[in-house]
Amino acid sequence: MDITIREYAEKDYARCEDLVNRAWRFDAVFQPQKLAAIAKRIYTQGSVIESTYRTVAETQGEVVGFIFGMNEFAYQPRLHLGLKLRILWDLLTLRSSTPDKRTLLRAMAEHEKNRSNIISKHRSEIVLFVVSEAYQGKGIGKALWLGFLDNCINSGISSIVVETNHQGASGFYERIGFQHLADFDSPLHNLVTPTGQACVYQYACQQKSDNQTASL
Repeated sequence: MDITIREYAEKDYARCEDLVNRAWRFDAVFQPQKLAAIAKRIYTQGSVIESTYRTVAETQGEVVGFIFGMNEFAYQPRLHLGLKLRILWDLLTLRSSTPDKRTLLRAMAEHEKNRSNIISKHRSEIVLFVVSEAYQGKGIGKALWLGFLDNCINSGISSIVVETNHQGASGFYERIGFQHLADFDSPLHNLVTPTGQACVYQYACQQKSDNQTASL
């Protein structure tokens, strides 16, 4: 299988958002579809903006995975106001739904508050990492991860964190050398994974080992 790892381009956005939706089932969790569209944009476009490192995996002209990461030494404050205002306007003009817009807004606020008690903003982090289910186990996740890891190591980063869920990708992160840092309460996670537990893992860059050869 011929896989190309390349930099993310704006033309990749729709496909990346689709991969996010398939992984976290926004269309099934949020109704009406306009609310699902807002949630997908918050999660995907917000991650694009927050990241300093963005690469995708492509085969036969189709993006089948991507990693968005934040290198704290490369961080440059970006103007988020435009995106935030558009999202706020969309939410304000959206009629109530189940879960409604107030539920989503409260979940986002509570999530950020509880998460900030564990890790500070602007730490080096895997912001968003998805590989299509049909292409998992083929080394694509490994290639994407190693690219970001090298980017951080070459910058002198000492550690990388990632937010995940114990019923999500935590097993993968453990296999590549991440260690559990802490759990935290997240109503945002609970909307998508009701029986899961939000958590943060940390990778010590100086401990690069054979474990990182595990594939997603």
